[in-house]
Amino acid sequence: MPSASPFITLNTGAQMPTVGMGLWKISKDTVADQVYEAIKLGYRLFDSASDYGNEAEAGQGISRAIADQLVTRQELFITSKLWCTYHQRQHVKPALQRTLQDLNLDYVDLYLIHFPIALKHVPFETKYPAGWSLEENGPVISENTPYQETWEGMEELVMEGLAKNIGVSNLPGAMIYD
Repeated sequence: MPSASPFITLNTGAQMPTVGMGLWKISKDTVADQVYEAIKLGYRLFDSASDYGNEAEAGQGISRAIADQLVTRQELFITSKLWCTYHQRQHVKPALQRTLQDLNLDYVDLYLIHFPIALKHVPFETKYPAGWSLEENGPVISENTPYQETWEGMEELVMEGLAKNIGVSNLPGAMIYD
């Protein structure tokens, strides 16, 4: 197995590997085996998102690696992302709970706001993952949800132990200056 990846220390003291495996565009049919094999090769950071549509299968690979004692949960650094349709504060926690259920985990190491775009809420029962639109090639319906509201929901996740660290993704720094 290769040596451990270098890491950076986050403001919480958590150590995040600088090399990881992104799960975007990996087929549901292969992602469980790819995650499992990556763990065997020494990967410890996995970057997922509900929008990728493969978190349940990725979770199967993680669970199998833990069950086979290739790794412990504490040795992994799992990242996921809050999709745009869950930016209202009351939807932030249920969105992460769904991700945790899919990944078969009790917490994520890092939970990011995926994009700085709040979209109209779409219930899980209607469409999951919600995507950009309810209909293929349909309109993108934005919603006026301030970043601060979303961020406060994210902070609650940390206080409850569901996410160890939180942050933003795909967001220019200038957009968060207050």
